[in-house]
Amino acid sequence: MNYLCACVLIGFASSAIAGAQAVATASRSVSPSAFVMGSAVYTGLEANGSTSWGGGKNVGVTAGFDIGVYALGRYVLGIEARGRLPVDKGNIVSETNVMGGLRIAREPVEGGRFRPYVDGLFGRGQMTYQNGGFVYTNLLYTQTAGAVYGGGVGVEYDVSQHFSAKIDGQVEHWSTPVTTNGSVHSTVASVGVAYRFGAGEGPR
Repeated sequence: MNYLCACVLIGFASSAIAGAQAVATASRSVSPSAFVMGSAVYTGLEANGSTSWGGGKNVGVTAGFDIGVYALGRYVLGIEARGRLPVDKGNIVSETNVMGGLRIAREPVEGGRFRPYVDGLFGRGQMTYQNGGFVYTNLLYTQTAGAVYGGGVGVEYDVSQHFSAKIDGQVEHWSTPVTTNGSVHSTVASVGVAYRFGAGEGPR
C-alpha cells in the first residue's frame, strides 16, 4: 500500500510538472510582443537612376509586433508585422512601407538573455522622391508604389521581465519604374526596444 501511494504521488507530481511545462511552452508560443526602432535606410537609388547598396540615405521609424504560433524546443515560429515611416527624407527618395510574414526565434537558455531571430516579409510600399521629383527616361516621378519583399536577422537582449533591447537588419526588394532593372534593394539597420506582453520571459 505504501508503495502504491508513493507511485500515485509520483504520478501526480510528474503530471503537474509536465502540465506546468506544457502551459509554459504554450504561453511562450502565443506570447505577443511589440517593438519600436530608429532605422538608418539606404534605399539603393542614386541620382542618375543607377543603384548601389549605399544609395539614397534617409532615416525612419520602424514599429510592429510579433506573436508566436508554434514552439519546438527553444525555437518558436511566429507571425510578424511591421511598418516604417520616414523622419529625415534624405536628398533622393524616402520610403514608407507595411509588411508582414514569418519569423523564427530562438528562446534563451535558462539564465540567458539573448533571443536571435530571422524573418521573411512581404508587403507594399511607397517611394516619395525629393527635390521636386525624380527624372528618368524624360519622365518626372514624384511618387511610386509597388510590392516589397525581403528578410533579415536580429537579436533581442532581455533587460527586464518585459523589456528587451533590439538590433535588427533587413534587406528589401522594391519594385519601381525609375531604374533600368525595375527595382532597388534597400538595406535597413535598426536599433530600439521590444516589449513582451503577458507574464514576460526575461530576467526577474
